[in-house]
Amino acid sequence: FVAANLAWWVSALDNGLGRTPPMGYNTWNDFRCSNINASNIMRVADAFIHYDLKRYGYKYVNIDDCWATGRNKSTGVIIEDLQAFPKGMKAVVDYIHLRGLKFGIYTDRGTATCEGRPGSQGFEQIDAETYASWGVDYLKEDSCNAPTDHATAFHQYGLMRDALNATGRHIFFALCGWSNWYAPPGKFLGNSWRYGYDVNDWNSAWGNSISSATSVARFASPGAWNDPDALIGTSSDAAVHLTKTQSRTQFTLWAMMAAPLIIG
Repeated sequence: FVAANLAWWVSALDNGLGRTPPMGYNTWNDFRCSNINASNIMRVADAFIHYDLKRYGYKYVNIDDCWATGRNKSTGVIIEDLQAFPKGMKAVVDYIHLRGLKFGIYTDRGTATCEGRPGSQGFEQIDAETYASWGVDYLKEDSCNAPTDHATAFHQYGLMRDALNATGRHIFFALCGWSNWYAPPGKFLGNSWRYGYDVNDWNSAWGNSISSATSVARFASPGAWNDPDALIGTSSDAAVHLTKTQSRTQFTLWAMMAAPLIIG
């Protein structure tokens, strides 16, 4: 048991990705668990092209929680919400790739995601193979409904890391464990790691991310980045938003911290 739980330390995520912090978009701050569907994701990709965001380095269009509904009872393959994605997830991935962008998706290392959708615990290999077959370029793995002890958490993330490596597809692996104790071993497990709780407003941006940045800064390097959570915009139509001054200040601080710049 001890050897199994230490195996994560002797391996590494050797995918050559993230030489600079990733830049892109994530649905969570925008939609939360509502209206996660093919149409809206394609609209985001179209907005990337309209505003020429790819030119400035923004390339990932990432879906967060609430896209899956279950698993195939015989194969264990995860099933997307076919009402929201009537042509399947690969059709959305292809749409994004045709625009020269990259696609990201979400899972959880536990038995269920934070919103109660299927987690990857026990299904790491088949999920990694499924995501690779769809053409996924970025995977965020959350930590809800999962053991909280360090050894098990590292072991579970190591399982997904190894499963992704085994597919032969280069997939950026973003750990979402919400704790600064992920930072020291982070580079052995993924390309980035969340070191604080969700940023939902200016107070949480300071309390959950900015105030802790200096303590974890030394663990970041090309291919492995501290993640203080996504950026928050100013649109009142989004699930969460900041004032223009707050949003610009957050962007500036995130850039100074060499953090991923993921628009929410």
